[in-house]
Amino acid sequence: MTLKNFLALIFGWYAQDIVQIMMTQTFLAPEIYLMMLIWCVTQEKQLSVPWRWFAAALCGGLLMDLRWIGVPGLYGALYTAAVLVAHWAWFQIPAANRRTLPYVVITTSLCAVMTLSRLLFWDTGVLAGRMGLVIGVQWIANAVVLTFSALLRFHLHDDQSF
Repeated sequence: MTLKNFLALIFGWYAQDIVQIMMTQTFLAPEIYLMMLIWCVTQEKQLSVPWRWFAAALCGGLLMDLRWIGVPGLYGALYTAAVLVAHWAWFQIPAANRRTLPYVVITTSLCAVMTLSRLLFWDTGVLAGRMGLVIGVQWIANAVVLTFSALLRFHLHDDQSF
C-alpha cells in the first residue's frame, strides 16, 4: 500500500464520518470510504489477492461500526466483500479497457448494495415516510463524490493502460 493510497483511505474515512456527523443521523452520508477503497483496488495492475485492501476494508468497517454503534464487524464484512467483488470485476475487464467507465459502473453498483444494507440496519423510526428522501439525498451526494472521483481518475489514469 503506497502512502498516497493510505492517506486517501484515511481521508475518505474521516470525510465520511464528518459528513455523517453533519447530517445528524437524519440522512445517510455518501459512501466516500467505499469509493476510496474501490479507487485503490482498481489501481492494481497484477491479479493477486488484495490482502492489504481486505485489511483496510475490515479495519475501516470495524471503526465505522464502533464509531456509530453498529453491529461490530458488519461494515467490516460488507466493505471486505465489496473489495472482493470490485477486485474480481476489475480483472474480468481486459487490461486495455480498464478505464474510468468500468470504475464508475463498479463503484455505482457497490454503493447501491451498501446503501441497501445500511438501510436494513438503520432505525425504522428515522425512515418512516422518508425512505425516498433519505435515499435521494445520499445518492445526490454519492453522485457528486463519484463525479469528482471519475474526473480525477480520467485526468490521472486514462492516458495509461491498467
